Amino acid sequence: MERKNQRAEGAPLPMVSSNLKIKTAWLYYVEGMTQEQIAEMLGVSRVKVMRTLAACTEEGIVVTTINRQTAAQIALERALESRWGLSAAVVVPTPSSEEHLETAIGHAVAKYLGEQMANGLTLAIGGGATLYASLKFIERRTLENASVVALVGSLPHTRWINPSIVAAKVAEIFGIDSYQITAPVIVDDPKLREALWAQPTLKEIRDKAARADIALLTVGGLSPKATVFRHGIVSSDLIKPLKAKGAVANILCHFVDAEGRLVDHPVNRQVMAIDLDIVARIPNVVIAAGGTDKVEAIRAALKVVSASVLITDSETAKALTVETD
Repeated sequence: MERKNQRAEGAPLPMVSSNLKIKTAWLYYVEGMTQEQIAEMLGVSRVKVMRTLAACTEEGIVVTTINRQTAAQIALERALESRWGLSAAVVVPTPSSEEHLETAIGHAVAKYLGEQMANGLTLAIGGGATLYASLKFIERRTLENASVVALVGSLPHTRWINPSIVAAKVAEIFGIDSYQITAPVIVDDPKLREALWAQPTLKEIRDKAARADIALLTVGGLSPKATVFRHGIVSSDLIKPLKAKGAVANILCHFVDAEGRLVDHPVNRQVMAIDLDIVARIPNVVIAAGGTDKVEAIRAALKVVSASVLITDSETAKALTVETD
């Protein structure tokens, strides 16, 4: 059946979860929300909520408490939503091996896109290993009047690290148009950056990104293993001076401090990516990132773009729920 986009322009997307059935039961039985309130949060009818709750009882999910192991993930999701003012959080189990973390989060990203992408929507998307990992899990289908806009410029080769690859591949999966920033990720001179953004074709891309319904991005830290440094998108020689300026995270190749402010370093004036203040105004900003080594970076990202959805792993989620001074 074709999906129709019936959401009002700029309206928040329905709540998502690692297990929506369990989350429905949690909201009703643990948090005491009414069926009407849950229906509004999930973007479904009250009848749908009633049927879901009935199914939870029939399947033994709910007895007097929620008895699935998934309940621990739902508790973390709710804690994240409360702590960071999110519309929704999706928490996946932290894999036993760090090398599988990007795949685990990527799978959740694919599920999110499968549920939320609909006719008429524009998705603005970044790049990186986590988002690239999602590509093999996204269900192929054809949308109408939808599009994908890259949030970051390009590299002169086509390996997966090229930020524009993700936008092009997602557009291909959904059979829709993609729009690219046809300029290098990093230019040599801030004046050249200004001149490029003044070009009508690139100005059009920036304007289209600003009108997007969903922004999907990931977050990197300031370590040599971060994608932007490991693959030479940004020289690893800049790690030390960036840290000296207070940088703790890179978001769309912009470097920010712990409060989410751009640090005063030349590289921030040379990056060809959509400005973070523009991204922050997109109605539904989704951050997909995990790993306890990224906790400080994710905290900064949540401050700078006011994300509505966070997709992460359980160990990272626990760390993110702890209050800091």
